[in-house]
Amino acid sequence: MKRLLLLAVGATALVACGGSEQGTPSAAPSSAVSATTPESPAQVTPDPATEGTQPQRTPPEEAGDLVPMGPPDDEPQCLDLASGPVTQAVDSLPLVFADSPWVATDMGDPCASFTWVEALPYGATVSSPTHLLFFHDAEYLGTATLDPYGFTSVAAQSVDTVTVNYRWPLADDANANPTGGPVTIDYRWDGTQVTMIGTLPPEVTG
Repeated sequence: MKRLLLLAVGATALVACGGSEQGTPSAAPSSAVSATTPESPAQVTPDPATEGTQPQRTPPEEAGDLVPMGPPDDEPQCLDLASGPVTQAVDSLPLVFADSPWVATDMGDPCASFTWVEALPYGATVSSPTHLLFFHDAEYLGTATLDPYGFTSVAAQSVDTVTVNYRWPLADDANANPTGGPVTIDYRWDGTQVTMIGTLPPEVTG
């Protein structure tokens, strides 16, 4: 009986030794885990759940980026004598001479919000009737006076006011060199319309 017991103990010892030689090797020291060298770079295994998908981008609004909005709406609208609003306004003026259409001959600051254009009949002289046309942000507002008058000239222009001189010939004046006046009239843009400040004398209006 003792012999059988010894044989059983010996068999158990052999099984334990055999397991340590043929089983799974023991874990490596912690210092060797995930160690890499330049010759053997670490390999990254892709996640099957995300493989083949593109990274998501955060919209500019959420990221706080500034989105370009283009040029501001309040940039000045510049005119010239050949601009559509100018030519259309001049062409709308009633003729004073059947064979002399109105022609734009001069203008104020072309980029000012409130500005003016001078128009004379084709082939005009110094004494010919003159119209002054007003524009605000390139929109035609109308003429300084209902009827055109000779010897009319712009004396000054500011942000909201155009100052105009009116002269008239006296009895002994040459037609091209009037000495009457001048009377000065201000035409002021008040935000909605042009206001005439001053009164023309009968020497001008006839």
